[in-house]
Amino acid sequence: MLQPAASAIVLYGRASFDKAQGLPAMAGRLAPTLPPGTRVAWAFADLTGPSLPDVLDALAAEGVREAIVVTCMVPADPTHATWLAGALSQWSADRGAQVAVRLAPAIEAALDLPAAIRDVLGRPAAEVTLTPPSLGKPGWSKIPEHGRQIFFCVGARCLHRGAEPLYQHLRNRMKQHRPLAAGPRRAMCARSSCLYPCNLGPLMIVYPDGHWYGGLTRDGIDRIVSDHLLSDRPVAEGIVHRTTADGAVGG
Repeated sequence: MLQPAASAIVLYGRASFDKAQGLPAMAGRLAPTLPPGTRVAWAFADLTGPSLPDVLDALAAEGVREAIVVTCMVPADPTHATWLAGALSQWSADRGAQVAVRLAPAIEAALDLPAAIRDVLGRPAAEVTLTPPSLGKPGWSKIPEHGRQIFFCVGARCLHRGAEPLYQHLRNRMKQHRPLAAGPRRAMCARSSCLYPCNLGPLMIVYPDGHWYGGLTRDGIDRIVSDHLLSDRPVAEGIVHRTTADGAVGG
């Protein structure tokens, strides 16, 4: 069990989901239920800070000697959990184990996340130093062979215009074509924050071609996949802007 005054709980979640989770507020509600003096902090895995290493560094500076990290990502991601143990072990090795860090059992599902957090804190936590230190698999140092990168805007205005289901539609359509998954025609696709011409959204950019597609629809995405990504024929009527190596050319 945690020892008062020298212990901490760190709630670890995704900033992209925090409007629903509210980790800072949850930390405030959790603190009174813990042994007196137990510090409760939070960290984010994506988009913004504070990062988990920064939070652990701050706790070490405060004199905390033991910290339990509770991953608040529901449903749990097994690949992330495997990576996290090694990354925390690496942090411990780099810092000379200033803080004994343990991982609480994963929260598999939760309609009541605060109750689920209290539940996992009552179960044994894993010592991260038992996992070999690692910030990632060896293969993560290699850039996959690919021909294009796609940035799909999921900023606030594009999201309001239906960007998320359109992004999922794009991913599903791409999965139907093996050449887009590996080799020289592979298209690496990622969500992005706001790309700024919000009135032209939903938006996506195809690089290195430099084509910005706006006003996206499911049918329009189908054509971009079949004509542009598979056949190298940009869909002219969907292009709202072009960027070249020499500068920008309006759409």
